[in-house]
Amino acid sequence: MQPYMKVNHFPGMYSIARKNNLGRHLMRMKKAFPDTFKFFPPTWLLPFEMTDFKSNFSQKKRKTYIVKPEASSQGKGIFLTRSWEPVANGERYVV
Repeated sequence: MQPYMKVNHFPGMYSIARKNNLGRHLMRMKKAFPDTFKFFPPTWLLPFEMTDFKSNFSQKKRKTYIVKPEASSQGKGIFLTRSWEPVANGERYVV
């Protein structure tokens, strides 16, 4: 590497730069340290955690969820939902 060159990628960066990997790691840390990791909302990786995600809709208060495609960038494919039906198509999402 030359002195004028800059590094913008680091080994292992992929594990926190992708939405699905970051969500998985944050939820794992939240289970281990619930008091420390309460700064972000609950996260589900769909379709793998669809059952757990659906269980939130039995509550009386209707919440709005942000749904993001797992492998998109620049805001493409992001939408809001108040029901689980729009994400029940088997696509990979981070909610």
